[in-house]
Amino acid sequence: MKIRLLTLIFPALVLSCAKLPAHYYEKTLSEENYVENSKDDYVLHYNEGSISKVLVIDGSKQTILDADKNPVKLSDPNKRPYFKTISGQDTVTLYNRRVDFEDVINFRDIGGLKTQDGRQVRWGKIFRSDNLADLKPTDFEKFNNLKIQTVFDLRTESEIKGKEDQLPKNVRYIQAPTVKDNGDMLTQLRGKLLQGEISEDQSFQMITELYQNIVTSDLVSLRELLRNILASDEPVLYHCSAGKDRTGVVTAVILSILDVDRKTIFDEYLMSNYYRRDKLKKIFRKAKLGKIIKPKINLKVIENFMSVDERYLAATFDVIDTQYGGIDLFIKNQLQISDQDREQIIKKLTQEN
Repeated sequence: MKIRLLTLIFPALVLSCAKLPAHYYEKTLSEENYVENSKDDYVLHYNEGSISKVLVIDGSKQTILDADKNPVKLSDPNKRPYFKTISGQDTVTLYNRRVDFEDVINFRDIGGLKTQDGRQVRWGKIFRSDNLADLKPTDFEKFNNLKIQTVFDLRTESEIKGKEDQLPKNVRYIQAPTVKDNGDMLTQLRGKLLQGEISEDQSFQMITELYQNIVTSDLVSLRELLRNILASDEPVLYHCSAGKDRTGVVTAVILSILDVDRKTIFDEYLMSNYYRRDKLKKIFRKAKLGKIIKPKINLKVIENFMSVDERYLAATFDVIDTQYGGIDLFIKNQLQISDQDREQIIKKLTQEN
């Protein structure tokens, strides 16, 4: 069952290339009831058989929704509405997971995920995204309404140059790179890609090492970042360039601290492919055209760098499990979060479902 709010009609995007492999269109994070946001349009997907009533809360206004009636028009499309589904004595609050901005495509709320003891990560507390260089002034009101007070930029100085975050004036910006700055490494990498000097195996190994370094050689940076994120009493956001690799690892560790099961963590991580699929189609189309001029370009290598793969994250957890004795000991010993502090973090950032 779907309920639409402020329905819009979007033109079809016609691309002159084949569709991506099927897994890019799979919504890996399985949620029985969820909300999708596109521009000013919010769609609630829910299991009609198990729910007796649905409410939408739009600012101070509360409306009972009926799928058979016309869409409900929002009083202010820049303010994020939320839904309440009622089943018997149980009420569940739902927000849109991906927050839609014009050119920021991987902006997500990590709330709503279930923990292993039946609690739920609080909505609206921790956000993850791709870089905010393309956040427009017309997006600022919507951004401010999320009440995000601090943005942590995980990129290095060389990555940021020319692609600085565009943020409202009231937002605190902190550069918090999770890997060492290798200067012109990206320029060198691009040249090697164009010349076909990187094999599929090499690209896989390079990305795997990036992930693993975050929890090994760059552990001090990760520890400090997490300390700041988890200590905040206000909503925060962190991002890297595409919001998928470094951001994906940081999210996986945060969700582990909050006692979310590993399968859900992987499913949430893989959603980057789903949310980035339109951008990936454009990238792969350009790569195919580029191959005409640069025939040594390896399209599979491009895909390895531009997408997420569960094997990358699995390699990170393998290091945590084998070198540190598992996630709980890693949290206690390497991240220096005591059991008591972890309990307080869980209490602050999760709630009873």
